[in-house]
Amino acid sequence: MSEKLLPSRPADQYLALHELFRNRDFKLLWIGQLLSQVGDQCLLIAAITLISNLSRSPLALLIPAISIALPQLIFGLVGGVMADRWNRKLVMIGSDVLRGLIVLCILLVNNVQHLWILYLTAAGLALVGVFFYPARNAVIPNLVPGELLLAANGLIQGSYIIALIVGPAVAGVAVELWMPAAILFDSATFLVSAIFIAVMNIPKTIPEQPHTAEENSVWEDMKAGLNFIRQNQALSQVLVVTAIATLGIGAIVLLAIPHLKARLGASGLEYGIAMSMLGLGSVMGGLMVNRLSRRLSTSTIVGAMLVLAGAAIVAFAFAPNYTVVLVSVAVIGLCVVMARGALDTITQALSPNAVRGRVQSAVNLLVVAATAMAEGLSALLGSLIEVQTVFVTAGIVTGLAGVAAVFVLRGAARLARQITAT
Repeated sequence: MSEKLLPSRPADQYLALHELFRNRDFKLLWIGQLLSQVGDQCLLIAAITLISNLSRSPLALLIPAISIALPQLIFGLVGGVMADRWNRKLVMIGSDVLRGLIVLCILLVNNVQHLWILYLTAAGLALVGVFFYPARNAVIPNLVPGELLLAANGLIQGSYIIALIVGPAVAGVAVELWMPAAILFDSATFLVSAIFIAVMNIPKTIPEQPHTAEENSVWEDMKAGLNFIRQNQALSQVLVVTAIATLGIGAIVLLAIPHLKARLGASGLEYGIAMSMLGLGSVMGGLMVNRLSRRLSTSTIVGAMLVLAGAAIVAFAFAPNYTVVLVSVAVIGLCVVMARGALDTITQALSPNAVRGRVQSAVNLLVVAATAMAEGLSALLGSLIEVQTVFVTAGIVTGLAGVAAVFVLRGAARLARQITAT
């Protein structure tokens, strides 16, 4: 691949998309991820429905959320070490096959006494996922030329949002007709993704110190990855911006439904339409990011999108009617995908191939931790103060992160160009 990961003049938007989908390996990865993420949404709807049918306790829904978060927080950095030590292609294939088998355990859940199987399954899927995602993100720069990396990250971000739109619809049909169908479908998508990855051409990881890599313990490799991030000021700044932006945006997730119901009397159907608009905006962001990068620097894209997202969150808080809600939600989706795509691009550029898996695992860990903290704080603050005030605070935090990003990431992008030029 091209060594220039942050070009000064990326290709035209449509040409970039055309080139990416002509890239056999990236196309296989993207389609496999889209299918797998649609399957995950089916599983989520099926699991929530199953739990609700078997138990009315709020804890029954809380425990799976904890089961998913804990493995990511505890083992997230280990997954990055393995992504740098092992063949990343085999890591992804093995992870998908394992998840395809693990998810079948939910078929054994028939009554409330069996819910522990679902909880362990959720934890197992999350645990295997901490190995898959750092490996996936680390190989993207090896699959596409540098001038297409920003567009590639935008499409990867967008595939998740497409799954948010398509998945619930597929799940609704599957759950209505036959509950196990959604679980079997999710299992099948993991196996299809594994097959797609198996036929891809992915370069092997080449450690910078091959003679000592196997002698180091996992803990030593983990510390080496953290030390690399700590000593790389530009990379550390990118991660801080990512965490703060996640805090601001993640704060609105839990409180959106009660806010819309209290302010506008919105029903579940109207909330679902709003989430579809979020998905539509996100898809548009994935398609537009490369075109915008022709006119603006990467740091300016991140900063502008976070400032605009902050303003959209405030607009959502004070929306006088449902139309303003739909527009503000679409803008939030567009901005989040563009900002995350640009942040991922800078992070990948600043990370040498030998440590890229560990850096990506640190990014994932930060996002998970920041999202959990944002949801917890928003739930606490929402019970103490007006929900509208919480949204305004989240919007201000997101906007300030954007202002900081314009200045902080300018140096990071410049350093990335210097590194890739040598």
